[in-house]
Amino acid sequence: MNYHKSFQTIDTQVVGEAFRIVVQSPIVINQENIVEAANALNRQFENTKQILLNEPRGHRGMNGCIILPSAVASFRLLFFQHAASTDFKYEALVATTTALIELGTIGMSDNDIYTIETVKGIYEVNVQLSEKKDAVLSVHMIVKPALVEDEFVVVDGERRYIVLEKPQQLKALVLDELADISTWGVNASTKYSAADGVILYEKVGSEVRSVTFERDGYILRSPSVDSTLALIAVLGDGAVRKNNSIFYSCIEIAGKHEVGYELALTGYITGIHQFVVDREDPLQQGFVIV
Repeated sequence: MNYHKSFQTIDTQVVGEAFRIVVQSPIVINQENIVEAANALNRQFENTKQILLNEPRGHRGMNGCIILPSAVASFRLLFFQHAASTDFKYEALVATTTALIELGTIGMSDNDIYTIETVKGIYEVNVQLSEKKDAVLSVHMIVKPALVEDEFVVVDGERRYIVLEKPQQLKALVLDELADISTWGVNASTKYSAADGVILYEKVGSEVRSVTFERDGYILRSPSVDSTLALIAVLGDGAVRKNNSIFYSCIEIAGKHEVGYELALTGYITGIHQFVVDREDPLQQGFVIV
């Protein structure tokens, strides 16, 4: 069989959210400026991006990452995603740094600090390694607080969320109630269509349990860094030391600094894949299950 296209990827997950790091594909980015490179990725390669994001190779929760050399940081990171997803996720910094270190495709830092160039700026992460230095135990980063602006909570000055406490019609934010939660989320996402997401929460003792819906009502499989920051802005530091998702993952606040909150997340490589496209496949770009 003479396959039409082939791809190689490294798949990872961070607190339950999936990230696909593209190693080999028809995507070629030559621009040296990070903004120009991101614009080229956004304007071109639409078919290739859909192949990598959609079923059967991906799924609605998949996020795409392109890693490039950088003249000013440890590496450059570009994103591509489903239309209803936000165009930046802090979890991707953890996913890509972990994969590069554990696969030996980036030089080891003397001080365990790595910098990542993105269109949103350069981010610094501090990596905690195992004793043998062959595994990433956690990736630490400091993120700026979110701000409440009218009805929205705004993260990084641009991603806008609606934060709501669980209504009485929902018994609890637990996996057993997923069908009712999903229905509520689709309706809420339609109602608050100007937001990048809707965050539903309930207080559980000294912790918080939350569900985040993206613009199309899709439920994130992660408690989400953005959602954690938004909840802190609404409820206060002491009320959100740990943000739990209904899928048994959580994000804890590791510390508070003058410029923001320290988070420590762990990424896991879940697969190293080779995908192909058959010329005769009528669904070459994949599909999304709804």
